[in-house]
Amino acid sequence: MDYKSLKELLIKANDAYYKSNEPIMSDYEFDMKLKELEHMEEAQGYADEDSPTQKPGSDLFRSVSTDNIHKRPMLSLGNTYSKEEVSKWYRDMQEATHTANPEVVVNMKWDGGSGALRYVGGSIVKALTRGDGSEGEDITQNIKYCDDNIWAPKKSVLGLTEALFTGEARGEIIMTKAGFEALNKDGKYQNARNLVSGSLKLLDIYQFIPRANYIKFYAYWLEDSANKTYAEDLEELKRFGFTVGKYYVCKSLDEILKAIDEIENSEYDVEIDGAVMKLNDKSYWDSIGSTAKFPRWAKAYKYKQQKAETTVKSITFEVGRSGKITPLCWFEPVFLDGSTIQKATLNNKDFYEAMDVAIGDTIEIQKAAAIIPQIVDVVERPADRKPVPFPKQCPGCGSVLVKHNDEHADWYCDNSDCPSRIVDQIINYTHMMEIDGFAEVLVERLHTAGILNSIPDLYRLKDRKAEASKLERLSANMVDKLSKNVENSKSAPFWRVLAGLGIPNVGPKSAKILADRFKTMAKLEEATQVELTSTDGFADITASAIIDYFKTHRTLIEELSSFGVNMGSEEDTKSAAPKTLEGKSFCITGALSRPRDAYVALIEERGGKVVGGVSKKTDYLITNDKTTGTKKNLTAQELGIPIINEEEFLSLL
Repeated sequence: MDYKSLKELLIKANDAYYKSNEPIMSDYEFDMKLKELEHMEEAQGYADEDSPTQKPGSDLFRSVSTDNIHKRPMLSLGNTYSKEEVSKWYRDMQEATHTANPEVVVNMKWDGGSGALRYVGGSIVKALTRGDGSEGEDITQNIKYCDDNIWAPKKSVLGLTEALFTGEARGEIIMTKAGFEALNKDGKYQNARNLVSGSLKLLDIYQFIPRANYIKFYAYWLEDSANKTYAEDLEELKRFGFTVGKYYVCKSLDEILKAIDEIENSEYDVEIDGAVMKLNDKSYWDSIGSTAKFPRWAKAYKYKQQKAETTVKSITFEVGRSGKITPLCWFEPVFLDGSTIQKATLNNKDFYEAMDVAIGDTIEIQKAAAIIPQIVDVVERPADRKPVPFPKQCPGCGSVLVKHNDEHADWYCDNSDCPSRIVDQIINYTHMMEIDGFAEVLVERLHTAGILNSIPDLYRLKDRKAEASKLERLSANMVDKLSKNVENSKSAPFWRVLAGLGIPNVGPKSAKILADRFKTMAKLEEATQVELTSTDGFADITASAIIDYFKTHRTLIEELSSFGVNMGSEEDTKSAAPKTLEGKSFCITGALSRPRDAYVALIEERGGKVVGGVSKKTDYLITNDKTTGTKKNLTAQELGIPIINEEEFLSLL
């Protein structure tokens, strides 16, 4: 690739990463191509002004004002992927400082978006993104809705006086792993970084509010500090109530390498992608200086995610219950980070076409947030590869696909009678209502046979026993068991019914809030836009979706009510489940026979708590593979935490 083409590709990749939050290449691939561009510029003796080697990437969209100019530029960090390069950087620091063992502070490299927060008397007056390094984008409105314990530093006891922070703290704004799981059920976002970066720029505050409690701020910089060392800056930030995370003051190369390994092998509730090294003595910073993009006195060591290569077997297009079309890439099964995976979503039409994945390609995959399978890159495109074009018609019913919003890349089937949509609606209902036995293939067969054509048809299954039992591999006894499971679901908590209906943007968490606020289905049906948007966490778009749903699904609601399904109660809308797990915390990992959400709901209903990582405070690790060498399993073994499978977990209930 020539200089101009490579430069333009990296500019495009920068914009995709920082502005669109939809990367077109991995961090590692970008860094390698950036080094290639640097070598070209060294060889030719010049670099274009707009070259990515000459300035950091920018997340700026809207125009900025002089109020949004950073007092000191927010530079990126140079990346390294090998311990040999870490050793070389430390030798450079020894030479630059004329010191045998200069102290280096090593802390976590969080995977989020950089932010600068300005405070007066402990309250935020301005919050900015990193922007292009010189100017940031104003995100103050959104930040103020985040949890007070995160964003407003509390008073700190300094001697006998109390002080509130006035100044600027810089750090990383991060989405928690639990938040990423909760908000990314449809696989729309590739990773937590993309989600938090996009969330911070939302103009509709009501869209942001449901995400706010999942966002954390880790401070790593104290602006206008008079401290002599970086470690003192971190301690001062801690005294004022900021979260800084664990850090290591290292006095040799061996200690630096040990700190890097310890950070990598620890568990966190947020994503990290490396470790950051900075000279501790700040007097060296100015003398050592910076490039146009990076400070020379700091370096980031990036961990390589566990990855695997495999071959694409097929590409299909899934029709969700809302009609959204999602490309699915099926590949030769591989074992990765604790479980065997064989498919990954490709988000939407734009992302699918940008990735250019075809049958026969060799691809590299990883798990985003250690959970969601993700295609990182296409390693090889053989001559006989078979591209599959994104459909113009619904794969389920043949209806012409449409876009609901020109600004979004999603395409939809709007046919409410689409077989694929109906099957997904029924499957979602059985999952949310905890009705066992209804695997996707079985629901498809029952729908094809004309037995299940809607959610209420589940409650008619017992009346069509003779017809259903004629299907292959479905005996009369099996139909009886399925019917009994359906019958038992009538007493499920009201919030489960709401979550099972498939109302757009209403998952388990939102359903619980609605059930607690409105008590009954009748009152929820009568709710106005104002009443819904005044409910904690509900934006205009979700409120409108709820109102529209009840306008078009009255018959379905009436049918479910006639079968005795729980429509709520003025007296009690909460689950009557016994609190057998009160005070217990669980970590879940690996592949399970039921959706992870089902286990989270079971634990929470019974008074327990689900955590993202294993620590001394974790009571149980739930996994079906107790022998795997994943971090969570090894940590649980080391700490003596019981590792239980699904069957053993259910026995605790």
